[in-house]
Parts: sequence; C-alpha cells; structure tokens
Amino acid sequence: MRYDFETLIDRRPAGAEKWNMMVRKKPEVCGDVVPLSVADMEFSIAPEIQEALMVYIQQQIPGYAGAPEGFLESVCAFLQRRHGLQVAPEELVQTPGIVYALPRAIRALTERGEGVIIMTPVYYPFYRAIANTGREVVRCPLIYDQGSYAIDFDLLKSLAEKKQNTALLFCSPHNPVGRVWTAEELQKTAQICEQYHLGLISDEIHFDLVYPEHVHVSCGALEGALARRTILCTAPSKTFNLAGMNLSNLVVRDEMLRKKLIQILRTDATPMQTPFGYVACQAAYDHGEAWLEELLAYLDENRRFVAAYFAKELPQLRAVPLEGTYLQWVDCRALGLDRQALEALMLAHDLFFDEGYLFGEEGAGFERINLACPRRVLEAALARLKNAVASL
Repeated sequence: MRYDFETLIDRRPAGAEKWNMMVRKKPEVCGDVVPLSVADMEFSIAPEIQEALMVYIQQQIPGYAGAPEGFLESVCAFLQRRHGLQVAPEELVQTPGIVYALPRAIRALTERGEGVIIMTPVYYPFYRAIANTGREVVRCPLIYDQGSYAIDFDLLKSLAEKKQNTALLFCSPHNPVGRVWTAEELQKTAQICEQYHLGLISDEIHFDLVYPEHVHVSCGALEGALARRTILCTAPSKTFNLAGMNLSNLVVRDEMLRKKLIQILRTDATPMQTPFGYVACQAAYDHGEAWLEELLAYLDENRRFVAAYFAKELPQLRAVPLEGTYLQWVDCRALGLDRQALEALMLAHDLFFDEGYLFGEEGAGFERINLACPRRVLEAALARLKNAVASL
C-alpha cells in the first residue's frame, strides 16, 4: 500500500471529542483503549491534503475567506467523476457542516408545525434538526427482518398522504444501519415524494464510502418537479476525515429555493467557511482519490474481518451486513439486556461504541461500532466484546 492506515495517533492531547467523551464516561480507562463511537476515522489525512494546507499556511493569510479560485469547479468535477452528477457551480451552497445545514434546509422547504418524515433508527441529529425548528418528527420505521433492513413503502405512502407532512429527511447511505439503497428503492421513494409533493432533503455525507458489490445512486440525479424541491447534502468530511474543517457543499438546483436557503443562512448569521476547509476540500477532490481507493480497500477488509469474527466468535450477536459507511450496526438483543444494562456491560469492558438507543427507540439493544481504525484496534475491541458476552 502507498498510504499508511496502520499508524495509530494518540488524539487525546488534541482534544478529540470522542476521546474526551470516553474519559468523561470512565476516567480510569486504560491508556491503550481506542473509542469506536463518533464517526471520524483513526487515520491520518491524505498527505496530498496535508501538503496543500502547509503550502497555504506558508504562502497565504488565513483571513475571512470565500471560495477560492477553482474551488466550485473542483467540487463539480468530483461529483461528476464519482457519482455521475452534472452540477453547475451556481447550484452549490457552502455551509459549516451538514448538521448545521439540516435545520436550515428544513426551514427552506417547510413551515412551522408541519411534519418531516424520517426513516428510523436514524442519525440522531435528524430528530433535533426537526424539533428545534418547530416541525413535527414523523417516524417511518425501517422494516427489520432477519438482520436485513428495508423501507416500509406502505407506511411511507400513508404518511405522505397526510397534508400536514410536507418533507422527507432521507439518509443515503443510511446511518446507522449501513444500507445502500438500490435504484429501485430510490425510484419508489422518489415517486411517493413526487405524488404527494414532499420536499426532499437527502443527507449523502457517506456517499463515497460504498463497498464493491453495491452502487450508490444519488438523489442529486432526480429530474422534474421533485428536483426543484430537493436539497442534496454532500461533504468531504467522512470521505477524507475532515470533519473538523466544517465545510459542506449543498446542491440546490432550483434558483428560488436556493435564494431562500441563502437568505436563511444570512438571517442566522452563518459563520464564513474557514480558508482551511476550502483548501482541504479542494485538495481532497483534486488529488485525494488514490488515497480514497486505498482507504476503501482497507475498510472493506475491516468489514469482512468483523463479519467473520461475529459469525465465528460471537454467534449470539448479529452484525448487520454493511453495504456503505464505516459504521457497523450490531444486534445485541439476544443477550436479553435492557439498554441500561447493555451500556453498563460495554463500559465495564472498556468498550466505547455508540449506543443504539441514541438513534431512536428502534435502536434499543443495538450497538454502532466505528470500523475506521487500524485492524489491531478492531481485534482488541472485539476480544473485549467477546469477554463481555462470556461474562454473562
């Protein structure tokens, strides 16, 4: 391999939040334990991005910044190469991260008191983004059967029929269950949105992290009336481990909707993007794809290792097949523990995953494990998990 995915960096001195969270939960935790919770990676960023940032520091002034020369074109070119999307530079809107963008997008597409549909269990900021804007959270639980998740289209249609429900907040690929929705599933979802005039916000932050037997189809490829009610949320943060750069690129094709969203961002005194976010994103999109290909191969090996380990060593638990993201969803309900007891068991064995209940009531009894780390870190964590289960 050309790139290093084996060196482990001690991130505690830098104030990495998931390490801080681990120590807050258990101050006496052993020094060699790595938290596998929050979705950033335990890998150094691509050297091409490091070099671009160093050159900028040496040659430029980190003042107030707009998009630098060529930035918008780099984003458009990356979206075309990786996802087949034809995006014009003027259709892009930058925000300080997708979590920041979601409530603003909701406000742009809906009115107070209206319902926003989500497919649960789902990334927990979705709930806050809806509730904090005065909209109603409308749950459309995914169907879970024998370790596999599917969209409940009958329920989705019945919810979409209700006039008070005016938007769908969609997660693609889905966090935490790891599904990469098929073209057929996306077509059926889009047809329901079209038929009942729903607005569509598609969070596709993990869209580059898809495994070989699966293909991501972006909602940015939609056409017609629904495309004019769609806000596509993209970012380099998960793909290139740049979460702290706080930069996302939203695709908003309809000019009136785009102007409305920009006005909301201005009203909220949205901070300007940092110059480092622009530099890192442009370097990633222009020069980072070789690193990305090796990353995907490494993550795929981690995914296969974890699946085999659960099958052989932890048959009491079920690792839900991982199609996209680097976040392994694990069904622990066969242990017969309530959510407090399951969390206590993890803590007692120095296991710092994301508890499933964080993603909604349908996630109770599950754990989400971050696989984006050196293999030996996974091996150590799964050995502790095996001991935890044996202790019961």
